[in-house]
Amino acid sequence: MVTVRQHNGLATLPFFLLMAAVFTVYVGYGIVLPLLPFLLERLLGDAARFSVAWHTGMIAAIYMFALFMGAPLWGRVSDRIGRRPVILLGLGGCVVALASFGLATNLWLAYLARGLGGALVSAVLPVALAYVSDTSLPEARARRFAWMTAATTLGFMAGPLLGGWLTDLQVGGLVEVGAGGSFSAPFFAAAAGGGVIWLAVWRWLPAISPTTGPVTMRPAAHNTQSVNVLLLLALLGMFGLGVFEVAIALQGQQVLGLDPLQIGLMFMECSLVMVAVQVLVFSPLVRRVGFRFIIAPAFLAMAVGVGLLPSVADLNWLALLVGLFAAGSGILIPMLAYRVSLNAGFAQGEALGKQTAAASLGQGLGSAAAGGLYGFAIEAPFWLTATLLLIGALVGLARPSNNQPSADD
Repeated sequence: MVTVRQHNGLATLPFFLLMAAVFTVYVGYGIVLPLLPFLLERLLGDAARFSVAWHTGMIAAIYMFALFMGAPLWGRVSDRIGRRPVILLGLGGCVVALASFGLATNLWLAYLARGLGGALVSAVLPVALAYVSDTSLPEARARRFAWMTAATTLGFMAGPLLGGWLTDLQVGGLVEVGAGGSFSAPFFAAAAGGGVIWLAVWRWLPAISPTTGPVTMRPAAHNTQSVNVLLLLALLGMFGLGVFEVAIALQGQQVLGLDPLQIGLMFMECSLVMVAVQVLVFSPLVRRVGFRFIIAPAFLAMAVGVGLLPSVADLNWLALLVGLFAAGSGILIPMLAYRVSLNAGFAQGEALGKQTAAASLGQGLGSAAAGGLYGFAIEAPFWLTATLLLIGALVGLARPSNNQPSADD
């Protein structure tokens, strides 16, 4: 019998397993980004820079578009059949997709592996957040959302580091499996780790009823326009993140001459800053600040950070701008998810599925735009993104002043 400590409605072990689940799927996402241009160079042979950039953006985008299609569906399914089986399905899909991507011998198999992976992985994050909402008391819900978002950020940090480190090690025969050669090894390592987490979730995560729990929530009949604005803001913010992820990897490889480990370190810096501000933004001090006075500066920081990136050649300035962008996105992501949750009533799976879908659509569009525009003009994706993020800041600033965090924020 496993003994777990109960705190604010959700036992410690189940909450840790949920964090481990979302950490795992974001390792699987983040591990691809710094390696993708190098892997594509090997798959495409002597292709031009434009071809590598184009397929880098498209493969990143198809993953996010699959998330966009799958997240609302899995959210609704989990509202009906429960959270646990959907989370297990998503984790299992993540493991299979990672192994398949490492074994891909041509470009189209790589596309297929990422597309199917995104469709299945979309079951994990919104349903894990819904599990937290179902089982957390109001005073703990905001903090737990912040920790769940921090787990995704840490996974996003660990993925590039693991990818760069294993590629740099050139580990024996394993790294030569698949057409990617040394670039395939990180995918097999991540798949193995994901399998361990799947077994732990299967063994120890309790099944719950989606419509019962200690949480007291607002009714579902809320202002539709308000929710739609939140979804629009999520789309804009994640568009910026999608552009940033792809463009910074391409700029690092093709302009700055960085290797996979160095690009992974840039992503690590981004993730560490995001975790730090995610802890700050849900502190008692910040929760007293009006919603719009948090969201608008977050968009502004992202716009400045990404807009100045193409003009930077010095690594110190690059680190500063990456940190500024990361601070803004680290505030934005959990805050928007939490605000959507407050409007969801008991349909947490469906509502958070829609939020994940909007975020995934934005990130997919951003990845595609970065890959397509970068091949034509290096500055284009950065400047377009800065403009859209400034629009997001204006929309956030225009939010009504009574849309502030409630007592349980």
